[in-house]
Amino acid sequence: MSSLKSLVAAPVSKLRELAGRLLGTYRAFRHSNNPVYSRLTREGWQFWFMIAFILLGASLRNANLLVILAGALIGMIWIQWRVCTRTLANLSVARRLPRTIQARRPFEIELNIKNPKGWLGAWLVLVQDRLVYAPLQKSIHSASQAIQLLFLSIPPKSTRSQRYQCIAQRRGRYQWLGLEITTRFPLGLMRAFLQQKSPEYLTVQPAIGKLAPNWSELFRKRDSGNRQRQVRALSDEGDFFGLRAYRPGDSKRWIHWRSSARRDELVVKQFQQPENQELVILLDLFEPITNDELVKKELATIENSAVEFVATLVHQITSSNIGSVTVAISDATPTVASRVAAKSQAYFLQDRLATAHGCSVSSLGETLTLLEREHRTVDHLLVISTRAMPEHFDDSQKASQATLGTSHAFWRSIRWIDARGLEASRYFTPAP
Repeated sequence: MSSLKSLVAAPVSKLRELAGRLLGTYRAFRHSNNPVYSRLTREGWQFWFMIAFILLGASLRNANLLVILAGALIGMIWIQWRVCTRTLANLSVARRLPRTIQARRPFEIELNIKNPKGWLGAWLVLVQDRLVYAPLQKSIHSASQAIQLLFLSIPPKSTRSQRYQCIAQRRGRYQWLGLEITTRFPLGLMRAFLQQKSPEYLTVQPAIGKLAPNWSELFRKRDSGNRQRQVRALSDEGDFFGLRAYRPGDSKRWIHWRSSARRDELVVKQFQQPENQELVILLDLFEPITNDELVKKELATIENSAVEFVATLVHQITSSNIGSVTVAISDATPTVASRVAAKSQAYFLQDRLATAHGCSVSSLGETLTLLEREHRTVDHLLVISTRAMPEHFDDSQKASQATLGTSHAFWRSIRWIDARGLEASRYFTPAP
């Protein structure tokens, strides 16, 4: 009797050991970083229904051939599960983005899928990428956009890539919701999927519009017209320095026609190297509280126009090497970007402009305080705002008393541009 128990106990212990190993492998698989999951497709459920019908007929008729047929069909299900899960195992997808992305401009995204396995390839792999608009304001919600790319085959130890184009209609911050890799190879009875949930953010910079040829008038005092004409008259003599945009009053004989045709705007020869200037711009974003959805959309349009106006000015100044620009942003988190002269510096400033949004509480006084710390004296201050100029800004002493609490203003002259008015459209045309 004892010998019989020992004979039975040995196989049972081995089965328990094997079951423990399988259970441990399953638990490790479930808790791994990138587990491959599988689900039956509609065709798979129909296949299982057919197998159940065959097994029912085999039990009623005592037909062994039907049992063998059902076993063969179950083997096909097992092969489907094994192949599709092993196909996606260890696959990884990397995303490559351009350095600069602007609103309403198409840009390319490249997806590279890598198969590190030594002998098993991957076939009919579908990669889905999801992007959602996720600004810093939690009250703004947007539906996600899904992009799907099909890779026909990825051989072992190789990488395949595909590209697709996107257009972001709004500036601001976007979030990738993760990548999902799926396949139904080889029979389509199961769908295996592998998820890569690594939170990544994308900043879409403001669109760059077009400035009028006389845009430099924004940084000049209005009472200095005679001196400006004298400076332009001096540009007719001296050594050739470069090209610049045409300004009213320039001589027509200095127009460079080839460059004008290529740039689609008039440019003239410049014979005098301009002195480096320090231009100062203040972006004032103020958004009154309203519950009307139409008014909110109109305010958002005005705000975007003001931000794109400043972004275009920064792009023009840093590209033409006429000096440096300081930009003060008056929004929920006042910021001052001081003496931006190179394109590399302008890149970070454009990112900050991308996330600039107005608030119902004006931070103009705090922004002017930060600006005064950077520049003790400003010859000419250009303000681009989403509202009309307050009455006390007509007098510099009253403006300084109301915003800074002092009787002396650190700016010598100020020009206020309301983004809602016609004056802004004289100098700036938004990008389509």
